[in-house]
Amino acid sequence: MQDTLDKTEGSLISASYQKHATRLLAYLKRHTSSQEDAEDLLYDVFYMAIKHEQQFAAMDEEKRRSWLWTVAHNKLINYYRRTQNRDFVPLDDLESIRDSERYEPEYSFLQNEEEAILQEYLKQLPKAQQEVLYLRFTSGLRCTEIARILKKREGAIRAMLSRSLRALRSMFESRKGDI
Repeated sequence: MQDTLDKTEGSLISASYQKHATRLLAYLKRHTSSQEDAEDLLYDVFYMAIKHEQQFAAMDEEKRRSWLWTVAHNKLINYYRRTQNRDFVPLDDLESIRDSERYEPEYSFLQNEEEAILQEYLKQLPKAQQEVLYLRFTSGLRCTEIARILKKREGAIRAMLSRSLRALRSMFESRKGDI
């Protein structure tokens, strides 16, 4: 893919690939059935950037980033339609962030248990809320970018994030009461 981008006039597209491809691929992998499908979709995303190179070059960095994420999201929708696989892949594999000094067995056990509980609670949320949480906290996108990608108002995204976090908090609090 990078070879193809380097051959185009758009070093801007190549730079955007270097900057955004890793996160976009992780997003696409999470929602497809195979690594190959995710890579194909990523290729399609940057093919669209090459195809619309003049418009892409006219955008500022924030708009280019949002545009790439929107195209990736739309490619996923088309992928689902083609494969008739309408199941949204839940947030199964949140990468664990561990403090390098804390590899004691007890800490690892508790950390794994907490992650498993979080995954269980996330699966209980509606798929739209799962996706918004993923885009916000795993992909690091801002509400304005998520709104553009999902074609919703920023206020609706903020409200959905708030409801999702409130629901997770409530689930954790009810769990504390059970202990």
